[in-house]
Amino acid sequence: MIRAIGCEVLKLRRSLVLLVAATPAVMVYLLGVLAMTSGHGAGEWTVLVMSGSAIWAYFLLPMTTIGLAALMAQTEHGPGTWSWSLALPVPRWQIFTAKILVLLGMMALVSASVALAAFAAAWTALLIDPDLVIAGAPDWALAFRLHAQMWIAGICVAAVQWGIAHRFRSFAAPVAIGIGGTFVAVAATSSEYGIYFPWLMPVNMLATDPERAQIALALGGGGGTLLFVLLVIWLSRRDWA
Repeated sequence: MIRAIGCEVLKLRRSLVLLVAATPAVMVYLLGVLAMTSGHGAGEWTVLVMSGSAIWAYFLLPMTTIGLAALMAQTEHGPGTWSWSLALPVPRWQIFTAKILVLLGMMALVSASVALAAFAAAWTALLIDPDLVIAGAPDWALAFRLHAQMWIAGICVAAVQWGIAHRFRSFAAPVAIGIGGTFVAVAATSSEYGIYFPWLMPVNMLATDPERAQIALALGGGGGTLLFVLLVIWLSRRDWA
């Protein structure tokens, strides 16, 4: 399994995956600096954490998942190397599981970088504007707890996007469905049934109702894991010729 994971990481060296992975943190940092230096930023560290987490969960997390899943699948679809990769002396399920673990690992790293970017933006704004005041103290525990929960809740949408990206050879299919899902999520945020929509599960980590957040966490983490297992079984048995 470790060798399979290493092979998947090596395949990403010449792709745009690293650029996609770095973009969310850069966007959160730049938006944070611009907002705070213009006088429209958060006046408290806790609000700052919540704001950065909301931007990540609403828009950047699902869009990043789309980009990473689609680009990773294209490392096989593009050059047409499925037959070669699946002919290696490694069980097929290990190859697909390695791809999933790499995707989830990258999402975890991106989540951590976004959390750090929000704090970095605030410190940069304080350096630029000496008169700027942010009440309270940096709440590291809250930031990383929220992002960890969003990562778990985001496993379901990651599974959906990963499955679509590996099922269809076209790069456009998973991107179109992912963007469509993101915009539907924005429109359905206030719906009582939004908690069951994969794109909205990470956002529900910010819900004021603890029970709603726990349900979204369980559905996102548990449902996403189950979907990944089913996808591995299905894709392992599929004819890739």
